[in-house]
Amino acid sequence: MSSSSARPRRKFTPEFKAEAVAMVDAASGNIAQVAKELGIAESTIGNWVRRAREEAAGAPTAEERAEIRELRRELDRVERERDLLAKAVAFFSAQSRIG
Repeated sequence: MSSSSARPRRKFTPEFKAEAVAMVDAASGNIAQVAKELGIAESTIGNWVRRAREEAAGAPTAEERAEIRELRRELDRVERERDLLAKAVAFFSAQSRIG
């Protein structure tokens, strides 16, 4: 499939997504029915429902998960720097006792 024949990616507002999730809840969880009514893939609406339920349960959002990953990388870098400095201090302390 060439990229010229692919449909452009549709973007939906957070309000639209929330309304679709509410429609699924009103339809007793029938994602297929809501997807057909809105003309959107079932998997797309299913993802929105899953995310909404995770967020309602207190799970971190995508932005929060990205921030956590970045903070973990930064912590790892700082710990490596600290360990390197501790080894340098130990090395130079041993050198000054010898000399």
